[in-house]
Amino acid sequence: MVIPSFEAFLRPFLELLATNGTLHVRDVQARLQASSGLSADDLAQRLPSGQSTVVENRIGWARTYLFKAGLIVRVSRATYEISDLGRSMLESCPKAITLRELRAIPALKDWLEASSVRTESSQAESEFAGEQAITSETIARSERALRTLIEDDLRERMLTMVPTRFEWLVEQLVVKLGYGASGAEVRQALSTGSGDGGVDGVIKEDRLGLGQIYLQAKRWQSNVGRPAIQSFVGAMHGRAQKGVFITTSEFSQEALDYAKSLHGIRLRLIDGAELASLMVDCGLGVSEERVYRTYKVDGDFFEDGE
Repeated sequence: MVIPSFEAFLRPFLELLATNGTLHVRDVQARLQASSGLSADDLAQRLPSGQSTVVENRIGWARTYLFKAGLIVRVSRATYEISDLGRSMLESCPKAITLRELRAIPALKDWLEASSVRTESSQAESEFAGEQAITSETIARSERALRTLIEDDLRERMLTMVPTRFEWLVEQLVVKLGYGASGAEVRQALSTGSGDGGVDGVIKEDRLGLGQIYLQAKRWQSNVGRPAIQSFVGAMHGRAQKGVFITTSEFSQEALDYAKSLHGIRLRLIDGAELASLMVDCGLGVSEERVYRTYKVDGDFFEDGE
């Protein structure tokens, strides 16, 4: 039996949540596989990487698109429920939900346009079904698409971390980026007594301590505005001439403009998207699954020798 595309799992995924309320991803996976009509051999078929089954992968893509479109909402880690928009989609699409309907939803459209997934959506649509020629270019595009999904997942996980764990994450990132003499030194330099899931303090710019940087990092749900940045700059006076302000959300345009207008103070603003990207770059909170190599024929090797 041919394994359905990820698109075929969109409506069944929504129906499960509409009927059962809140479900963990594992439960959704198990129920969709049980009702798929696929044989044991079909369900066991794995992706070329061997990391997961084809069915699990396609259900995962369905979850991602439904979540980004706002048809389902995360209520806790890996646990979802259907949204009002999702219920409306079930009513308006009684037989099947297709990518055409999803792409008409502003939230999904904005996400696709703001990320590399827009050019990679063909990966999800053809889903290793042999519809694409496997080239270095398609592999590179797939890598960018998967990285975008990983970074999104990291951002969402940071928002659900307990305060002390997020503080530890920031400390680890600071050390990975080469600041401070050691993890212990950074931990001592940063104040984490507020219990609000953030850190605040002066760290060494390098291991020799020749410069100092004032760092503040907290978990924000809403955008950080200009007043918060002005308060941060005020706290820097007499402590450091360089500052790094980290948020798990985003900065308002007024905050960005204010940071650029400063004289005599160097200020670096890192939003949630860049924070997640830095984590991937540093290998923090992620692990490498597999390395793929591409090859080309060495034409010089086959040239006639002199």
